[in-house]
Amino acid sequence: MASDTIIAAGFIWVLIGIAIAVVAAARGRPFFPWLLYGVAFWPLALVHLLFHKPRIHGASPLDDDEL
Repeated sequence: MASDTIIAAGFIWVLIGIAIAVVAAARGRPFFPWLLYGVAFWPLALVHLLFHKPRIHGASPLDDDEL
């Protein structure tokens, strides 16, 4: 049925969004905003995440290499 396909696609969509949030959290980004971003716009969030550098824990907001 078509409704089963839509439910399965929605479930996969949410799982991909959760996976993006988990990877973002592992790279030092906040989990919840990336969860919302990943679920709402996962194709864009995935590309965005691929181009983000991992954050260094304990670094100041403006390090010399980021200027």
